[in-house]
Amino acid sequence: MKQPLLLLKPTQFALGLREVARKVAHLKELDHDKRREFIHERPVPVVLSAKKRWHIVDHHHHARACWELGIDELHVEVKADLSHLPEPEFWSAMRESRWVHLHDQFGLGPHAPALLPEDIRGLADDPYRSLAWALRHAGAYEKTDAAFSEFKWADFLRKEIEIEHGDEGFAHALSAARSLARSPKCAHLPGFLK
Repeated sequence: MKQPLLLLKPTQFALGLREVARKVAHLKELDHDKRREFIHERPVPVVLSAKKRWHIVDHHHHARACWELGIDELHVEVKADLSHLPEPEFWSAMRESRWVHLHDQFGLGPHAPALLPEDIRGLADDPYRSLAWALRHAGAYEKTDAAFSEFKWADFLRKEIEIEHGDEGFAHALSAARSLARSPKCAHLPGFLK
């Protein structure tokens, strides 16, 4: 099933725009048919609310990259139909299922679900979310099924490392994060490698 991308409601406040840029670059490398196939094979998981809104519960970076490329519809995979629940119970179920992350780009929260962005365009850039993604991509920790694992790494790194502006500042922060990632200070984080 396809849905208009801008009618899909985010369930988080922020993402890493460096990761989005990487996904945009990858999609641009594909020819038209391969891009359509790639996007078709990666449906966005959604949950239906009482207000008949589709809420994205994963792949926010993919959805944002598609929007930046001018793609206006995405295939969705329905994870749950919670439209029978009143709004407070809906958000309670979303929290219990770990389908909503209510902390912002500064690591502050939880905020009220009513403050979530209306659509994918409203997601703020969290440079530490980009740093956590780049760190995992560099092999410093493993991908896990733990909910919000990259946000957990981002929140930890936010307290430990300063990211200066520009690509060079980000590269320095990534180098420092790689050194830190295998230290005992990170043993509590999902995907930690000894």
